[in-house]
Amino acid sequence: MLNRLSIKNVALIERLNIEFDNGFNVLTGETGAGKSIIIDAVNLALGERASKELIKSGAEKASVEAEFDISASAAVRQIMQEYELDPDEGLTISRELSVSGKNVCRVNGTLVNLATLKQITDLLVDVHGQHEHQSLLSQNRHITFLDSFCHDKVDPIKSQVKEFYREYKASRDALLGGFSSEDERAREMDILRYQINEIEKAALTEAEEASLNEEKGMLMNAEKIMAALQEGCEALTGDSGAVDLVKMASGSMDGISGLSAEYNDAAKKLEEAYYAIQDIGYVLQDMRNSFEFDPIRIDEIQQRLEVYSNIKKKYGPAITDVDTFLENSKMRLDELESAGEKREQLEQKLNHISEMYIRAASELTSARKAAAEQLRKELLLQLKDLGMEKARFEVGFEPVETFGANGMDKVEFTMSANPGEALKPLEKVASGGEMSRIMLAFKAIAARSDSIPTLIFDEIDTGISGRIASVVGGKMVNISDSHQVLCVTHLPQIAALADAHFMVEKSDDGEHTKTDMRRLTLEERYAYLARMMDGAENSTLAYDHAKELITASENTKAQRRKGTSRN
Repeated sequence: MLNRLSIKNVALIERLNIEFDNGFNVLTGETGAGKSIIIDAVNLALGERASKELIKSGAEKASVEAEFDISASAAVRQIMQEYELDPDEGLTISRELSVSGKNVCRVNGTLVNLATLKQITDLLVDVHGQHEHQSLLSQNRHITFLDSFCHDKVDPIKSQVKEFYREYKASRDALLGGFSSEDERAREMDILRYQINEIEKAALTEAEEASLNEEKGMLMNAEKIMAALQEGCEALTGDSGAVDLVKMASGSMDGISGLSAEYNDAAKKLEEAYYAIQDIGYVLQDMRNSFEFDPIRIDEIQQRLEVYSNIKKKYGPAITDVDTFLENSKMRLDELESAGEKREQLEQKLNHISEMYIRAASELTSARKAAAEQLRKELLLQLKDLGMEKARFEVGFEPVETFGANGMDKVEFTMSANPGEALKPLEKVASGGEMSRIMLAFKAIAARSDSIPTLIFDEIDTGISGRIASVVGGKMVNISDSHQVLCVTHLPQIAALADAHFMVEKSDDGEHTKTDMRRLTLEERYAYLARMMDGAENSTLAYDHAKELITASENTKAQRRKGTSRN
């Protein structure tokens, strides 16, 4: 239920704060006073398309804030929880437009996108009349409306259909390994076999990869290595190399080694150094002689390392990850192949469940078609009351070949509002007052089961008067017993029925024009209703008539809400 609406700098409204009742709220005002601005503001809060033209002239931005009571709206609370928006805080929606084009939406102070906002508000408010926020215009909502209309007969069968579909889906998944078709399952098995073969053929090991990288580094630096080995050999064993010089030093010290222990120790160390350097020289010489640069081997190593790179890129990134992928793929392939071995048993089970599903879905279709005929009759009676006695209405059924949790029906409401016109989808039937009365007829039927708590009727009384106006008002009052209703009207017959009557008025101070809205007191309602009926400011006769009309309406509503049967 919409508790409060705050508007700032929207069109001619500078600042406005409105608190609504939970029953029948009526908005009236002279033509051009700005009643449509109020509806525009509501639609802005609901997430409808916004235009910068809505921003009051001279203002930088416009904003709307709507506060809702969602204590009885389980579906709204669930969606809020899914988006981590605490429903226990209630629901406050705000939307802000700026001249720069910035569009900011918040739910309970948290920024949300328009899609999230719409998902929430679609369950809160239906606006009927000159705007597009109408759930019954959406064809995919027709089957939901029909099922709600006959829920006592349909719900038990729908529960069976849902359960059979759950079993059917589980059996089909077991047969196909979680795939939607045998071809898809076969494709997955082919992919797994290819991947397993590719990994096993590659035969990757961490030790080989390390060895290849080391060998590649050696070959890529062959010239540098050969030069270093050659220079090392020359420095040690070449003419006047280290070996010869150390040998000369060793001979010199050997000649005086007998003179002192210290000289003798130095001579021995030089002799040891000579043999050590000579050995190193031989080693370097062997390395130089055995070192070979093979360009073909370079290509082989690079090709092998490319295999490592490709496999790790596809199944890695590390070799251990590739090994894990291989094991998981083998397990998955084994599962799919095992399912194939049990195919006959699984197919028998699937066929049995399919038969049970089709039987239940057919029963559901029959129940829906019976309900559709009852809905057709009731709707035409409602439309007749509303002055559309020539209207035609049908519920079209189209079979759906694929199984689903909601049965195998596609439902669409079609209508002809005037004689000679073909049946068409609801959104193409009529506009303005006709469409709004059609929506009112639906809501009058669905009032007991419709979960959308707030209905707004924007000038649905266009083109009607007299008895039909009273009928329209009566139906909206009936709906307001179970829903909050906001109605923009210019008819006194409807305004007299209000639980809360708001007047929209426009004023100017010579420089600026502004729109305001306020709730009328009972005395003000008498005077305003008299002016609506008579057009004069101080008609005693009209005032008395207005007082009688409002008093009679209050008495009628009080009696009905104590238990009098609904229309």
